[in-house]
Amino acid sequence: MTDGQAELVRQHFARSDVQSPIAIPTDVSDELAQITVGQLLRRYADILAELRHRGLVRTNNAPIGDLAEYCAAIVYDGLLAPNSEKSYDLVADDGRKVQVKVRAIRSDTSPSAVFSPIRSFGFDVCIFLLVDGDNDGVIAAREWTASEVQEAGKHRAHTNGVVVRVDQVRSASARGLDRVSEFQRAWQELTEQTR
Repeated sequence: MTDGQAELVRQHFARSDVQSPIAIPTDVSDELAQITVGQLLRRYADILAELRHRGLVRTNNAPIGDLAEYCAAIVYDGLLAPNSEKSYDLVADDGRKVQVKVRAIRSDTSPSAVFSPIRSFGFDVCIFLLVDGDNDGVIAAREWTASEVQEAGKHRAHTNGVVVRVDQVRSASARGLDRVSEFQRAWQELTEQTR
């Protein structure tokens, strides 16, 4: 990048009319505002390394997915599948193959927001979790059969998968088995762990 290009980027992000797409709580932003982007990235890498050391995450992806799988393993008293398994994330103690889908949501998350696409249906049940991104707790947990996912989900050609919307899991009339109390307990147990 040339010096001129770098100056244009600095000017763009220094403009007062450019708003941050994410509202950061003041107590967090005050602390984090004082450190560089590089330091933030190193802190994030350190956090992921610590979560891996504790056996709670298995990848370098955003940890919410791995944490949701671990939480589901607690609820289903299951065994996590290898990372390379495409159709399911764990095998429950009763032998059912369980797919885990999670979405962290905030107060401004659209009800039409979707979970990541499901591209294969070699599972018995799919648990859809909604985690409160502001207060870190499970606010919805619905267990659907593979056929319910195929019936209620919408196929998206550009991802070649079936997606389920947040409002399909969060509404009072949501289909499937409500498992929120079990997942709330497991999530609290998980998030209170120390080394």
